Amino acid sequence: MIKMKNLIKILAVIVSLSITSQAQTVYKVNTNKTKLSWTGYASVGNYAPTGTLNVGVGNLILNGKNVQKAQIEFDMKTISHENKDLQNHLRNEDFFDVEKYPKAIFILQKIANNQAIGLLKIKNVQRKISFPITMNIVDNEVNIKGSINIDRTAFGIKYNSINFFQNLGDYAIKDNFRLEIDLWADQTIK
Repeated sequence: MIKMKNLIKILAVIVSLSITSQAQTVYKVNTNKTKLSWTGYASVGNYAPTGTLNVGVGNLILNGKNVQKAQIEFDMKTISHENKDLQNHLRNEDFFDVEKYPKAIFILQKIANNQAIGLLKIKNVQRKISFPITMNIVDNEVNIKGSINIDRTAFGIKYNSINFFQNLGDYAIKDNFRLEIDLWADQTIK
């Protein structure tokens, strides 16, 4: 028969193991290693300019190997393209108006079936989005890769959209642009 003292010790070990396995771990986005690229598309022809965007700050909270929460800020002032005229145009009021709206924010609500589901806020307009991801945890790093098709008009960016303007011809721009994400985050010290 197990003595009461031994039973209490066993229960204490079981409780401490369950608490330890449920501990949350914070990961800080590594802004130097994270890579974001965007691609826009002309409505006519094959023109598809591509550029980059930087992450400002971000954190992920994991419970074991499951992401519980995440918030990522995008530094919209860093949206870039090799053609400086296009870069400046993307930064002005026709597109992202980066002086007035210097950051965009993604708040993860959950990950289910390799789909990230959350809220994306661009130009103070917030929309629910979901997109496929892959996630790997190696040592003290998390790597999340994904690709998002974003309808810019849902965020009030209507410049040269055929859904809002007529007779644009070769100047028409598709509403969707693609954002490729290769996000890296490092575990913070507990």
